[in-house]
Amino acid sequence: MKQLSKYIFLAMSIASPIQASANEWQEPLNGIVNHVIKNGYNNYSASAQKLQNSSYAFCSTPSSQTLTQAKDSFKENTLDWQKIQWLNFGPVTYFMRYYAFEYWPDKKGITQRQLRALTQTDTEAMDAPKFWTSASIAVRGLTAIESLLYHPDFDPINSQKHCDLLKRVTKHHSESANEVSLQWKNASAQDWVFDEEGSGFDKEKAAMELFLQQWIEHMSAVKDAKLETPIGYHGRQNLKLAEFYRSDLSLNSIHENLKAYRKIYHSGSPSLFDIAIKSQPELAKKLEAQLIENQRLALQLPSDFFAPTQEQNEKVTMATPLVKSISLSQSYLTNLVTNLGFQIGFNSRDGD
Repeated sequence: MKQLSKYIFLAMSIASPIQASANEWQEPLNGIVNHVIKNGYNNYSASAQKLQNSSYAFCSTPSSQTLTQAKDSFKENTLDWQKIQWLNFGPVTYFMRYYAFEYWPDKKGITQRQLRALTQTDTEAMDAPKFWTSASIAVRGLTAIESLLYHPDFDPINSQKHCDLLKRVTKHHSESANEVSLQWKNASAQDWVFDEEGSGFDKEKAAMELFLQQWIEHMSAVKDAKLETPIGYHGRQNLKLAEFYRSDLSLNSIHENLKAYRKIYHSGSPSLFDIAIKSQPELAKKLEAQLIENQRLALQLPSDFFAPTQEQNEKVTMATPLVKSISLSQSYLTNLVTNLGFQIGFNSRDGD
């Protein structure tokens, strides 16, 4: 995601004392890696393969029925992505895969322009080795696939060129998702943290700190970029800036993000929640309650919330409880992990 840029990839030395022993962070870290990240990428890879297969089947026999099946596979894969979108870390960072999986927001319509140019490209050139790994991130993943399936500029039922491009994009996308999944299979989070100073540090805690930083920042992205910006919470409404608005997945994407947050909190034995409840019981319980409240409030929004069926002020009124709830859960999480001894710095998603 272009909006969610500039992550911190290298672990910092930890100056403040922690209230849990160093070894305790290994279990919640491994729990998140195994149950959220590895399982998440396994599912994402499988549904990406399904998307490729359904796209090939559609292009083999173009019809409204096979197009619907391809769109259904796209929706499944996109929602699988939302469960792991919060973390830009490890193998997904290679070849700009994270940003290629979803190029959003695309305020200038770069994806459509570059896809139109690709429809004029010789197919043999697109089949050359390394063509797609060196291609623009705007045309390599879900944002491009959504455009090819939903944007009025493209007509894959009647255009062989558009279908050929759809097949190649979904093939590269599936291969990328599979490579990330395979690279995580026998890896640990500690493999991607490095001691720049050469002074020695706790890899488990350093990796956990990076995970927590990105979780907190993703909360900001959900509140600001996914919810407030498109409905004009602080200014002008532009519903086309909603994530995956053409495929009507904007609200469902938020649902999956919010469900993932509780899974992060409770993964591992002990989990982050289990450790926090011992030393910071009040904050731990407040965060748990707020994460549940986020899900409840999101489910109260109408399914057509991002459609132009209500006035802007109505959307803002409906969204306000959820906006405040996410902001509060972010504050609870930040305070909790700071009290546990983690150093949470500036929001590295801000800016370009």
